[in-house]
Amino acid sequence: MLKLVKDKVSFISGIFFVILSLILFYEASTLSPFGAVFPYAMTTILIILSIILIVRSFKIEIKVINQTISFVKIPLLTVVFFMWIYFLERAGFIISSLISFNLIVLINSGLNLSFKKIFIYMILGSGFILLLYFGFKNLLLVPLPEGLWFRDL
Repeated sequence: MLKLVKDKVSFISGIFFVILSLILFYEASTLSPFGAVFPYAMTTILIILSIILIVRSFKIEIKVINQTISFVKIPLLTVVFFMWIYFLERAGFIISSLISFNLIVLINSGLNLSFKKIFIYMILGSGFILLLYFGFKNLLLVPLPEGLWFRDL
């Protein structure tokens, strides 16, 4: 069967994500009906996308040319990720997420993009983070960290 597969990495990744989704779907069944809505929705979307990835792996072969690994970006991105986790409770979701996202954009863009594109990515990403925050807080009524530093204000 693997001889029919043109993109083996996509095929194996798709299988892995289907299995992971099924496990997470099962684990979400232990939650309350209201609490399980979001996990059910996300795992369903992940299963659908994984099946599309598996089907696509039979048709399209992806070749990566000149792939280089930056040994500077990976540690920087890891530090930013752990800083986001550390400051999430202290500074709150909005501030820590905005700073972390914009640092990730700066690190990943390097010198390859113009200032205008970087600025547009930062504005659009910041808008998306604010949309997520207000969507979770007001529509789904999910309490997100507001920050220990700002509780007395």
